[in-house]
Amino acid sequence: MLISTSIAVRQDLNPLSELAFLFADKIKCVDTILQENAYSEVSVLPLISSHIIESGGKRIRPLLTLAAAQLCGEIDERAVTMAACVEFLHTATLLHDDVVDESLLRRGKPTAHTLWGNQMSVLTGDFLFAKLFQLLVQEGSLDILNLFVQTTQKIIEGEVLQISAKATTFVSREDYFGIIQSKTAVLFESALELGGLVAKGTVDQIAGLKSYAHNLGMSFQLIDDVLDYTADEAGLGKPIGNDFFEGQVTLPLIVLLERMAGVSRSLERLQETIVKINRDQADLNWVQILLSEYAVIPTIKTLAEEYAAKARDALDVFSDSRLKDVLMQLTHFVINRCN
Repeated sequence: MLISTSIAVRQDLNPLSELAFLFADKIKCVDTILQENAYSEVSVLPLISSHIIESGGKRIRPLLTLAAAQLCGEIDERAVTMAACVEFLHTATLLHDDVVDESLLRRGKPTAHTLWGNQMSVLTGDFLFAKLFQLLVQEGSLDILNLFVQTTQKIIEGEVLQISAKATTFVSREDYFGIIQSKTAVLFESALELGGLVAKGTVDQIAGLKSYAHNLGMSFQLIDDVLDYTADEAGLGKPIGNDFFEGQVTLPLIVLLERMAGVSRSLERLQETIVKINRDQADLNWVQILLSEYAVIPTIKTLAEEYAAKARDALDVFSDSRLKDVLMQLTHFVINRCN
């Protein structure tokens, strides 16, 4: 059974909001699937699940799954189910991430582990993983099941790599890009590939979707890492400097270390700051000054723009359409978050 898709588009919306408007009825179906499949007779499990599922996320990954299906053909019930599976996977990883990172806020609200404790939060994440794979078994495609298994494995590997790289000055650019490929880009890739697969897209179309998703995801994460040093807390939805205080060595610090090497007497102090167990606000303020002094942020934004341009080029395989335009605009929107 095909699910009809309205072609009406509001021109006053940013591209992400426009996608949400375009697929509003489908996202309602996705949310229904999430709520129904998060049910358990153990009442605390759906309570914690609902806390994060309903915490105001933009649903960007399921929206991209739906957009990919529409580009390649039609959105049917299977595509909607796959969009829900993508969000299940994302939500389960968020519950685990917040425990590992000891994050206090998620989307501006208290994280689940601050309200129910680490054990409950981790076990709820495991519960959502189980529900996800139950849905996938019911869906019946070994290829799609295998895609989710591989995606989950890569996300976990990315998290382990990131933990291993905490509070060290020996993180290379190669290490960093491997981490964000596994932590962020891979789920974007899977989200769009799934939409293309269930809509029976051509080999070239699916390759284009994966390339678009990879480059969008890399650009998205680069800007996220910039925002950790430049955003305001209200706009970011979590405390500014959150990654810094957790000991994450992201590209801003990597580039800063490169530029200070051999030319600054403050390099040793920066290295000592990075390996400190407890960094404080004064440390963050000082690093922010250095990032400005050495023009680090414009360099990373330029790199993010290069990824965004590659994402736009990847859509050449599709005929011109309003939906294609929105996806192209989304690459600019991702970059402009740090303006």
